[in-house]
Amino acid sequence: MVFRTAPRLIVAVSLACGLLFSCSKEVQPEQVPEEKSSEPVIYAVSVSDFSTTRGDLKIGGKLYMPKGLEGKKPAVICCHGLTGSYRDTEIYAQAAATKGVVACSFDFCGGHEGPSLSDGDRAHDSILTEVEDLAAVYAEIAARPDIDPSKIMVMGGSQGGLVAALYAARNPSGVKALGLLFPAFNIPDLVRFFAILEYGGLDKVPESVTVFGFTVWQQYVFDAYNLYPYSMIGIYNGPVLIVQGDKDELVPLSYARKADDLYNDSTLYVLEGQGHGFDAEGKAEAIEYLGSFIDEALGS
Repeated sequence: MVFRTAPRLIVAVSLACGLLFSCSKEVQPEQVPEEKSSEPVIYAVSVSDFSTTRGDLKIGGKLYMPKGLEGKKPAVICCHGLTGSYRDTEIYAQAAATKGVVACSFDFCGGHEGPSLSDGDRAHDSILTEVEDLAAVYAEIAARPDIDPSKIMVMGGSQGGLVAALYAARNPSGVKALGLLFPAFNIPDLVRFFAILEYGGLDKVPESVTVFGFTVWQQYVFDAYNLYPYSMIGIYNGPVLIVQGDKDELVPLSYARKADDLYNDSTLYVLEGQGHGFDAEGKAEAIEYLGSFIDEALGS
């Protein structure tokens, strides 16, 4: 079911209904029950190093842990976008950890332009190798004694959103919830258009090319060219959160709407005036939606 009403509107309607009710019925002071505090617990967060491997390649990142919370906890794994790093998703990982969730942000192998916590160079990176990186991170997180493996959410921004969606389709029973921020479902379409227009076909693409202003290797083009995300992602039936700006010039909003139509249990929030990646105001709004989604989907 698609539900697009902002949480703040729900709160406002609820308050209004409460005021109307209180005006229509006289209540004696002694009849008013004592209210119990329903304020959510906000945890302080500690940060530590994280690492695992995919084959011979090290995958590095950071763990964001809620301080003082014992027992098995839900987890959120965060995926960065094209040529990004764990820092791109750090703000969302921190926010998740304050709600009692162990969050992991990591660098894809070779998926970076500058210094990285992971091994590999651009020749090691494609959308499909990033799905494999995510699988390795998931396995490491799920095996931790302080994690409830039945409550693991994967999420990502831009290309990281596409990677998270593809992984959830491959492992639908293992992903409790899926979060997609401005997901780049249009990358395969762009690569197909680029390969044909620029080079006249996939077989003529050179070893390295410039796509979207970044240098990628031939394997990246090959893997993306043959990807059709919408034929795959609907396999996942768990809860899905999609957040995208209506001014996104890199990923048309129509791609998010199509994904929303395909998923069985998704919520699409469109942020007015926001572009690709979100400014500070957009990030704050996305974190608000993410927090409510985590509460409902992971039961934190």
